[in-house]
Amino acid sequence: MKSYKKYIHVFCLFMLALVTSSCEDFLEEKPLDSKTSNQFWATESDALSAVNALYFGGVPYLHNTDVDGGWTPKATMWGGIMSGLFVDKRKDRVFTTASEGCNFNIESFDGTAYKLWHEFYKGISRANFVIANVPTMTEVLDAATIKNYTAQAKFFRAYGYFWLVKEFGDVPYIDEPYVSTDGMAKERVPAAEVYQNIEADLLEAIDGLTDKAFYDNGCYVTKATAQTLLAEVYLQWAGAPLNGGAATYGKAAAMAEQVINGGRHALEQPNGSSSDLQSAFNVIKTTKSSKEIIYAKEYNQSSFNVGNSYACRSIGTDAFQWGVFHPGGDVLYSAYLPCDMLINSYAPEDVRGMEKQFFFKEYTDADGNDYTLNNVGNWAWFDELPLINGKDGDNNMPTFRYSEVLLIAAEGYARTGDEAKARGYLNQVRKRAGLPDETSATGDGLIKVILTERFHEFPLEFKIWDDIRRTHLYPEADGNQSGTLKWTPLASAAIQNKPDGNTRVGAIPEWALLWPLPLREIQANPLLSPQNPNWN
Repeated sequence: MKSYKKYIHVFCLFMLALVTSSCEDFLEEKPLDSKTSNQFWATESDALSAVNALYFGGVPYLHNTDVDGGWTPKATMWGGIMSGLFVDKRKDRVFTTASEGCNFNIESFDGTAYKLWHEFYKGISRANFVIANVPTMTEVLDAATIKNYTAQAKFFRAYGYFWLVKEFGDVPYIDEPYVSTDGMAKERVPAAEVYQNIEADLLEAIDGLTDKAFYDNGCYVTKATAQTLLAEVYLQWAGAPLNGGAATYGKAAAMAEQVINGGRHALEQPNGSSSDLQSAFNVIKTTKSSKEIIYAKEYNQSSFNVGNSYACRSIGTDAFQWGVFHPGGDVLYSAYLPCDMLINSYAPEDVRGMEKQFFFKEYTDADGNDYTLNNVGNWAWFDELPLINGKDGDNNMPTFRYSEVLLIAAEGYARTGDEAKARGYLNQVRKRAGLPDETSATGDGLIKVILTERFHEFPLEFKIWDDIRRTHLYPEADGNQSGTLKWTPLASAAIQNKPDGNTRVGAIPEWALLWPLPLREIQANPLLSPQNPNWN
């Protein structure tokens, strides 16, 4: 990719020149001549380039951010690794080794914290430039385009701050572009205020975004995308550490229901997924048209050399011995393997736990030779031809799916007393997975069933760390292939893989659910002090 960057400390405007007319064209870049910032906001193409840049930095770029570069877990995986529910088998990076050893210290976590912080504020900076400049472009943009472009920017600004407040708690809130170094040092704003600003941005975004399904809209964010993010924001806000409570859970349910009633999205195979390679979960994996996808990180290696490298993380190094795969960089690595407890917790009839749905152990090559992995691989990321041909893949990475909307509605209603409605939404997800309706669970029991369903439905979409963080509950085994899990208070839970292959009670202190503030940022801006508690 070619791009033109102008950095001001950690805040930057990243101007990508992209020409878009379809979902595939969205990835095609045609660089323009480099312009200074005061020359840039002059043409329709300038505005479109700035909007497209929002999709290639900030939160979406976590899918491309590694621990230390190279063959390591992506930033999207870091929470799952910290939870111990997923394991980095390479064990050659400071952050993952420290996490497994429960050494929660700044020296081990500072580098990864800085990468998160920098990426989020980079995305926010891009959004602030769009929000400030696009509304002034009335001579080249019509009112509807200005409204839509501004709404996209407000979505991504909210997206960035949502991740910042989840990961770091109180953070500086910056809502205008930096054009000089004056006033760059900002104090941290209370997390509750950050959430209020996120809510305001998303409500405005909902009003300005296109009312279409994601893929029907050329892979640009839509009204339903913003509604889904806001439902997720309310769910997180309702739990720890802010404990917004029943009123906020009610908002989560109501916002999720707006997506449901909007009619733009639906489950794949809602009456029951098949268990073959044409199953709902395989369609979700490979599709670029499914109505279940509300937002995805887009890739297209074949046409535009913008590839998905998750395939190399889908299968362990033992597969090298087969002589079949020759991945990009000639590397296979087990950066994010599910723990046995998760794999063994699926009920036998649950399609999601079956071979070649989310996970796999068996592979047959083109000549009919059968192979067995030493460790369970991640079928949701496995992409055969790119691994054979030494390239990254074409599959998109889902971020929001309709099934999550149903489960947010279910949890919101369960926590506010409408259990019949909660079970109705929950059972839509269970039915698709091949499970019987839940008819008897109530109170905390119903909430734990919903949390289990979230873990079983999104094992490789990086939801579990947020669920642990907002509930302070941790999943424990509840019998082999039972379809159920115990959700135990974090302080007394048996944490998986601390170290690898072992459980350790209370291995994750609650204060470690927030990252430490990056030391470089504190040195550059002393107003950020004090450090988050207990990070010494």
